[in-house]
Amino acid sequence: MLAIFRADASRRVGSGHIMRCKTLADSLATVGWHCGFAVGSGSPDLVPALAESTHEIFTITCDAADEAEMLSRRWPNGVDWLIVDHYQRDRRFETACRPWARKIMVLDDLADRPHDCDLLLDQTLDRKAEDYAEWSTPDCHLLLGTDYALLRPEFRARRKDHPRPASPIQRKLRVLVTLGGTDPDNMTETCLDALQQSGISAEVDVVAGQGFASLDRLRKRCESPEGFRLHVSPHNMGELMAEADLSIGAAGTTSWERCCLGLPTIMLVLADNQQENARQLSAVGAVKVIDGDNADTARGIAEALKELDEDRASLHQMSNKAAALCDGQGSLRAILALLPEQPTRDGIGVQLRLAEAKDEAILLYWQQQPSIRALARNPAVPTEAEHRAWFWNRLRSENCFITLIEHGRDVAGMLRLDRLDTADRQGVFEVSIVVDDQHRGVGVGLAALRQIRVWMPDVEFRAETLPDNHPSIALFRSAGYRPFKDNLLHSTAA
Repeated sequence: MLAIFRADASRRVGSGHIMRCKTLADSLATVGWHCGFAVGSGSPDLVPALAESTHEIFTITCDAADEAEMLSRRWPNGVDWLIVDHYQRDRRFETACRPWARKIMVLDDLADRPHDCDLLLDQTLDRKAEDYAEWSTPDCHLLLGTDYALLRPEFRARRKDHPRPASPIQRKLRVLVTLGGTDPDNMTETCLDALQQSGISAEVDVVAGQGFASLDRLRKRCESPEGFRLHVSPHNMGELMAEADLSIGAAGTTSWERCCLGLPTIMLVLADNQQENARQLSAVGAVKVIDGDNADTARGIAEALKELDEDRASLHQMSNKAAALCDGQGSLRAILALLPEQPTRDGIGVQLRLAEAKDEAILLYWQQQPSIRALARNPAVPTEAEHRAWFWNRLRSENCFITLIEHGRDVAGMLRLDRLDTADRQGVFEVSIVVDDQHRGVGVGLAALRQIRVWMPDVEFRAETLPDNHPSIALFRSAGYRPFKDNLLHSTAA
């Protein structure tokens, strides 16, 4: 599969568009996709992580009106997905790309212009389908809200340590200052001024990108006795956020990284497109938003710092409210939505999606069915309390993926993957599958097994069946599984 991303970075726009595209591209590459970036000149210099990646980079050298034609010449055989993350592109550009892009996905967070796309992802908190009623076509599949926030795996991996313990009042706060990759107005130094004005005793980490407009000046300031530690384009943002007690940051894409790790934020709004994020996050109590010009901003930050330093309980509440907003699995949800639908004999097809809290009841219903229970390793019917404990344990686990099998508009079953060796991040997964009685006989189970092979082409899958469970044995054999040992069948890399 080939996916091409159209995004730009600049000192004024920042690096957020390219970084969230790179996050999705990295995730797609892990399942065997080839990804490329079509960017304006200068973008790779402002985003070193892109230049250092293995993704193909194509520099656009024409006017916006001629872009679609230039891209079609670069990829004359077409691409499986064109993924557009650009405020200056809309339906006109997307429609012009239709002859060579088999599918189009748009990443947006403004809901202010028309799109011609098959898939639209907007990770804004509490985004609603009606926000795109006039901007998307009826057949466009919408992926909305922070469940789809595109975060690097390091954030999900570090989330397991949460909820954070409340920091004792006598301990110094550790504060992370991060205002994006470019910070054209040098708000970072305003934050450092505020830290000094606040009078609090704190350990301070300062993050700046290579494209930071005043980087040399910032370096000199952080070399002074003030005790600020400077990190330029660090590769350990997850670690820095996990170790911090409080952040001073913008209301852009890093908002969701901080939420995933339960990091409370004193938030600055640095662009008009950040207003909605800030409003929503403030409304739920995850951040404190500071408004005003530079002098007022420094004063407001200083007051918020002093208040939170003296009220660690409020800081802890902010942490919990932030962590509840984003679980860090947005990239995985997006990958499942991008996978080609697997056909079934009735022509409807099958898609997988990650299980959510609302799916607890249907999974319990299936687990209590005699026809399904009779084929389980443990024939005892779980109680509601036992099932709830099991469900939430698995849902939070780094080593388990519970997916729902969607057959058209219906939920038709469940497919679960459990990592057998938790120390091996590629490893071997055990496959468990349940298909609802109403959806059997048309190849739903087979399509779901084919879909996980497309999703994870390089891993080994194993399935354990009872010796007399002939339908399950036949299902796995038809999906290419072969006898392994005892009651196990397995499928090796595609």
